[in-house]
Amino acid sequence: MPPLQQRIRDARHWARTYPAGRQPRGGDLTPSREVLLIVSLDTEEDNWRPARAGVTVENIRELPRISKCLERLGVRTTYFTTYQVAIQPWAAEILGEIRERGAAEIGAHLHPWNTPPLEEALLPHNSMLKNLPAPLQLAKLRELTMALTGAFGTAPTVFRAGRFGLGTEAVSALSTCGYQVDCSVTPFMSWEAFDDGPTFVGAPVGAYRVGLQRDVAEPQAGGPLVEIPVTCGYTRFSSAGWCTLHRILYTRRSRPSLVTGLASRLGLAKLALLSPEMTSVRDMLAVSRGALAGGVRHLQLMFHSPSLRPGLTPWNSTAAQVDRLYRSIGDYLTGLAQMASVRCATVGEARLALGFKGEETIATAAAQGP
Repeated sequence: MPPLQQRIRDARHWARTYPAGRQPRGGDLTPSREVLLIVSLDTEEDNWRPARAGVTVENIRELPRISKCLERLGVRTTYFTTYQVAIQPWAAEILGEIRERGAAEIGAHLHPWNTPPLEEALLPHNSMLKNLPAPLQLAKLRELTMALTGAFGTAPTVFRAGRFGLGTEAVSALSTCGYQVDCSVTPFMSWEAFDDGPTFVGAPVGAYRVGLQRDVAEPQAGGPLVEIPVTCGYTRFSSAGWCTLHRILYTRRSRPSLVTGLASRLGLAKLALLSPEMTSVRDMLAVSRGALAGGVRHLQLMFHSPSLRPGLTPWNSTAAQVDRLYRSIGDYLTGLAQMASVRCATVGEARLALGFKGEETIATAAAQGP
């Protein structure tokens, strides 16, 4: 890794390339505090709404640009890749070239609606992996794993469910297929209102192990799967107090829509995902500051590959908005580098750096079957 000043200089060079105005302040944490930064990219088809017909992956042509920008800053990126991308030879070639430069990892990203076998109806409820029968979840995961292994020569060991739709049954399937890490959990967020998705309220902000036939939001010592959550939290206070804050804001008695909206408008506390697509640089730095203050050892920033091409996602309809995404990443890295000593890692590297080993537990779980 380059020294701190070099990282700051590189980040400011990015910001000059894509002018973004005043640089954000890093806050009162010192750069001597080390944090492991994970940048993950959901690498998927152009179709934002679940589809089986007319599927295209033209946004993958934008990956060389983002990958070179991230590499120039010393960022090691994890590309969670879908079946539809893996089966397109030219798309797989682009990803393969990025990985061959040594700064990337290819993971698995399962979109149930267009990953075979397509035994279920194309319904919103079925777009969440957790809502499918356990044997079908395993069958789809096997097909995705084989497609990625065939395209890139090695089997993936890190995973994210499409739409964050991870449930209890998927842990057994992932263990059976040799996966070591999942990155589907978004702490404090519930997706229950979105086609009966999962809830991750109560999940730790830091990494933990997940057990078989257990709630994926609950740590289980010795579990076969390591969960490295996407960073999600509040823009105020230390992460050590976020659970208490969440209970206050979302208790039935406090009328959550009114209280949470008021707290957000007044700048008291806002729940935010560490993503340059939907969260401002200021809020991303605030969440990062709170996570570090509470002792969290990693930060995971994520976004979607279709956001790199105008008109494919709700956030970026113009080229100017795509450029703003680039600027936001640069500005965030500048602020983070001023806040702490940043060490970049892929998801697989982060598993080891965070002290999770013990592959024998995975082998044991796989032998037991789903």
